[in-house]
Amino acid sequence: MLVGSNSVARLISPRRLILTCDALSEDLPHDFVRIRIEFCGVCGTDRSFYLGHRDEGYPISLGHEHCGTIVAVGDQVTSYQVGDFVAIDPNFRCGSCYYCRKGAGHLCERATVNWYSNRGYANFIDIQASYLLQLPEYRSRHLGALVEPLSVAINATEISRCTLSDEATLVLGVGGIGTLLVFNLLETQDGEIWIYDNEHHKMAGLKDLYPSRIKILDGADDRVFSVVFEATGSSDGFVHGCARLAKLGRLIVVSRYHSDEPAVPDRLPWKQPNIYFVHLNGNGESFPKAAGLMKRRWGPDHDHLLSFHSLSDVDEVFSEYGSLPANKKIITME
Repeated sequence: MLVGSNSVARLISPRRLILTCDALSEDLPHDFVRIRIEFCGVCGTDRSFYLGHRDEGYPISLGHEHCGTIVAVGDQVTSYQVGDFVAIDPNFRCGSCYYCRKGAGHLCERATVNWYSNRGYANFIDIQASYLLQLPEYRSRHLGALVEPLSVAINATEISRCTLSDEATLVLGVGGIGTLLVFNLLETQDGEIWIYDNEHHKMAGLKDLYPSRIKILDGADDRVFSVVFEATGSSDGFVHGCARLAKLGRLIVVSRYHSDEPAVPDRLPWKQPNIYFVHLNGNGESFPKAAGLMKRRWGPDHDHLLSFHSLSDVDEVFSEYGSLPANKKIITME
């Protein structure tokens, strides 16, 4: 068994992440594996914790878009072996509760069960094998950190029943999840898409990749859309999405509102809209789909949308989050 120390980033109070040094246990539970984490994406939910919008007690470890290599396996684990490259779906599904039996494992009654030692901003994690997905060999290992958020984007797209070739479609907010929504839509369908973000450089990065298929929405333009994906993370984005929605339109809310729950605008019911709130990656079926799509379609040019930061700089990444130019930030443990 691999023993030694483990650097783990822990939030000890709002706006204060520190690295702690934990001893790695000599004992691994029978159904667990130990993973050397290689990359972990930065999610808006992590930032909500960092800002103190969510308080589940301190200290807590953050990071749930992680991938890495298995370095040890418990004696009851048969599906994985040392050396496997895996991504981690952080959502526990018991498989037997009412919601799991209904095919809604993301709403599992035992979803708060955490069978792992820490989350993804760390060198190692001990975790039950049921959370894992073996990944293909990518051209670069950092693509594994995009699998979990892409699975959320795929789930949102499937819920939307969006058809780009027939429906005017808008993505509001092209940070990490919005960027992956655009990627999924354009790489799996024909047609064009509209995007809007307060930070124009994020729109420009996507426009450079898909110059003939992306249209940038002018704030003065009053057009409406049949399908609106709201991924801004703010209640203002929700209000904007409602305003942009056509009659009988579909608003797909991917944002998680942690500090400013939005109110429904007065006149919205007159449009008779359909509003869907996307929770995590659904029942998990989108997770392997995301792994395959990342292998087939994410090319070197897409990497220009990413920035990479060392684990030792994780507090600076969160404190300077708004000034970092990339659409998606990734912490590297290398």
